[in-house]
Amino acid sequence: METVLKNVAAGVIAINERNEITTINKFAEELLKIDPRNFLNKDFHHILIRPHVAILEGFFKELQESGRQQIERHLHLTVRRGETFSLLINITRLEDEQQQPLGYVIVFDNLTKLEKAQRLAAWQEVARRIAHEIKNPLTPIQISAQRLRKRYLDKIGEDREIFDQCTRTIVKQVDEIKWLVNEFSNFARMPQVKKKPGNLVSMAEDTLILYREAHKHINFSLSCRDDIPDISFDPVQIKRVLINLLDNAVTVLSGGGEIRITFRVNREDGTVAMGVADNGPGIREDIKLRLFEPYFSTKKSGTGLGLAIANTIVTEHNGTIRVMDNQPSGSVFIVELPMDS
Repeated sequence: METVLKNVAAGVIAINERNEITTINKFAEELLKIDPRNFLNKDFHHILIRPHVAILEGFFKELQESGRQQIERHLHLTVRRGETFSLLINITRLEDEQQQPLGYVIVFDNLTKLEKAQRLAAWQEVARRIAHEIKNPLTPIQISAQRLRKRYLDKIGEDREIFDQCTRTIVKQVDEIKWLVNEFSNFARMPQVKKKPGNLVSMAEDTLILYREAHKHINFSLSCRDDIPDISFDPVQIKRVLINLLDNAVTVLSGGGEIRITFRVNREDGTVAMGVADNGPGIREDIKLRLFEPYFSTKKSGTGLGLAIANTIVTEHNGTIRVMDNQPSGSVFIVELPMDS
């Protein structure tokens, strides 16, 4: 039974009738990033944070009041590292042959990556259709406005300024729509990843040179907790990820502040982590859940595709990207890329 639980591709946690956690399998340990020695044989009321205690008590109460043996629920759970997972949870009430309570078994599947992949595929199809339908009429509209300006601008006496302003507006707005269409196309058809050995720190240092010159009111810094080894990655695309994160951080620091890029090695996971932290106003919890969805943006302008594209690039590198609260204020985006790929 221990061997089965250790290798099953689902989280399993058992709680006895005294509310003590008796089993935590390997999948649950790794997903929730917990050390079982801190949890086993202890009352969950004393070791879990209050929101998680309330969730479990709610499940157990529902089982008892309904008289059912098991229930299944979909839950978004935020763990200690700040990550939010989409879990399909099955809670079963255990009884012996005399129908005396033995406790509960909680089995959960991680649907996070599956849901992201499904949403991404759906939005890419939407983007492809939008780009296809909009792109065709743009060029003739722009050419027609340019021809009107060239032919009649010098010939019009009355209302010349209005004609000039209107035709210039048409040309300018078409250019902006073309930029949007190109963003849609890039999102719908991401370029193939072309990995080669390189150093993430050197890439970040080169990128920071431009930002230090362009944003004098912000203090940029870069630090490494460990010796960062060379890894295999697409320098163009990962640089695009970093630029997107830096642009977002700069946007929330219009009055000045600090942006820190940090690197560290996670030996247990076999990854290199790159963090981009700011000391801005931070991000609300409800927004964090949707932050990497296409066309979702907190900015007044923009396509809302930046973080969605960044998420796609990191995923195609077999990595992860997430957002956490920075201390004492602001946010930190963490990109983790495998060292062996």
